[in-house]
Amino acid sequence: MTYKIILLGPQGSGKGTQAQILSKKLNVPALAMGQLLRDEVAAGSDVGLKVDGILKSGNLVSDEVAAEVLQARLSRPDAVNGYVLDGYPRNLKQYAAFTFDAPTHVIVIEVPREESLRRLGGRLTCSSCGAVASTKDGAKEGDACACGGKFVRRDDDTEAAINRRLDIYDNDTTPMLGKFEEKGVLVRVDGVGSVEEVRERIMEKLAI
Repeated sequence: MTYKIILLGPQGSGKGTQAQILSKKLNVPALAMGQLLRDEVAAGSDVGLKVDGILKSGNLVSDEVAAEVLQARLSRPDAVNGYVLDGYPRNLKQYAAFTFDAPTHVIVIEVPREESLRRLGGRLTCSSCGAVASTKDGAKEGDACACGGKFVRRDDDTEAAINRRLDIYDNDTTPMLGKFEEKGVLVRVDGVGSVEEVRERIMEKLAI
């Protein structure tokens, strides 16, 4: 079976970690929009030059351009047998722009706000590849990542900033979930517990 999976959930739900696990299990690429945009800029592609110009002008990349970047990435050979898409689409406008493919599963990892705040309070992010570690697991700022980058604390990982992002998720992403539910592809998973426990719940839902 081809698995075209979208992973959604509030910040701190662990979707990035679970995306990597699923990617290895299914032997398909794990994709995140922020990294896709950075990759296109680094590659100097036509769409990358467009993205670079937008970002350098201080503007946000439009939903249409983001969709163009994703469509180009999904056309590459390694995605022909499926993919795991982390955190996209995030709202109804992005959903409307995502017309060029259809997910087989949309997994929503659900955690309470208090749990998101607890987890993100200790989060460190690789400055190069975006991998995530936690001070609660013994990681420290400046530690080396496997990719060669270093783990840093993001400027937007303050409690006030986290709460704002969680509000955006509640207001923008939650209404969009109904669209996938209508299509019969939405799967809800309890995200409280260890990485392994959540992994097992996801695998059970996917029957793999």
